[in-house]
Amino acid sequence: MYWFTADEHFNHQNIIEFANRPFWTWQDMNAEIIKRHNSRVQNSHTVFHVGDFKMGTNGPNVYELTNMLNGRHVFIWGNHDRNNGNNTPLKYAIIKSYGKTILLAHHPEEASMMMSNGGIDMAFTGHVHQNWKFKPNMVNVGVDVWDFYPVDAKQILKAYNRWVKDGGNKETKDDSEKNTTSDVPEESPAVA
Repeated sequence: MYWFTADEHFNHQNIIEFANRPFWTWQDMNAEIIKRHNSRVQNSHTVFHVGDFKMGTNGPNVYELTNMLNGRHVFIWGNHDRNNGNNTPLKYAIIKSYGKTILLAHHPEEASMMMSNGGIDMAFTGHVHQNWKFKPNMVNVGVDVWDFYPVDAKQILKAYNRWVKDGGNKETKDDSEKNTTSDVPEESPAVA
């Protein structure tokens, strides 16, 4: 089974305020993201981390964090993955899942450019945190819009198709300013 996630920003205190995350400290945030990750992912599963896995040099290093997380991990490079010990050479990846050709790229702008060449059905991206969840043929797989859980392709495609059915794909204005945290289920408890 494949899982997708992005923008965990492990060990990053400032992301809590920047992305309006419901945590007091990076330690609380790390613990909750790890707990939610492990509640879904089994050790035999593959997890695609689509950029910005960890920020800075404080706290557990990449090796220690991946040992706390279930699954086999594939890292796509994100803009904050420079000096954090995550030396992934992958700038992007193209996979097949549920009959779709899917581009995994951290930056939505780069994904749009690559998709313009054709042959790719949709992109799973990160980078935008809580700013939007869906755009035409593009899904933000970041933890900020998926209640801090990794998501599988079936769940992503079901939610995306519901968004299209509800008219989201027909919007002409740029919805990058919208906060889509309302897409997160109400019953999800906040952690504080």
